[in-house]
Amino acid sequence: MWLAWVNAHLCLFGWTTTYGMKSKAELLEEGIESISSDVDLTHTEFQSYMPYMGLAHGSLTVQQEKLVMLVASGMSIRAAARATGYKSYDAALKAVRRPELQKALDYFREQARETVKFTIANAHGMYMEAYSASANATEMKNTTDSLVKLHGLVQQEPQAQVNVQINATAKQLERLSDEELIKIAGKDNAYLEPSVER
Repeated sequence: MWLAWVNAHLCLFGWTTTYGMKSKAELLEEGIESISSDVDLTHTEFQSYMPYMGLAHGSLTVQQEKLVMLVASGMSIRAAARATGYKSYDAALKAVRRPELQKALDYFREQARETVKFTIANAHGMYMEAYSASANATEMKNTTDSLVKLHGLVQQEPQAQVNVQINATAKQLERLSDEELIKIAGKDNAYLEPSVER
């Protein structure tokens, strides 16, 4: 029953039910596809963004456009230089420092920046990952308790709170007799006397 519930919730998040998640190869393949789809703008598509960057059409070469896209996607300048055919790292670095390329980089970095939102769904997904990676029953139980709290499935029981106001220091309390301490605790003098209950 519990396994069916877990598998159903894993499917909600797009994970396969075999071992709880997609394989690393599947995730890597998806990541490569998403990066390549962002980087592979055609020359015409890149040119359509140029007015928003504050650049004139034709102010960048196709090689520079590719360099901008690769660096903006997170690739190092050295790797982007090799990928775009620059003869040396220094030539690519000099190109990246040009004001036109800086404007283009700033534009694409701003477009790529996502607002970070941590929702209940994110927390639920993380708890499910922790559950599937649990090594023992205690870890599973703790994760389940956290999921129950996250979704508000149990009400917190009100805890009785007792406040005792004592106007004395620790030294003064040490000097008090047992009877005086019992009185402070709110019990009667017979509290410490053993009795037979019938």
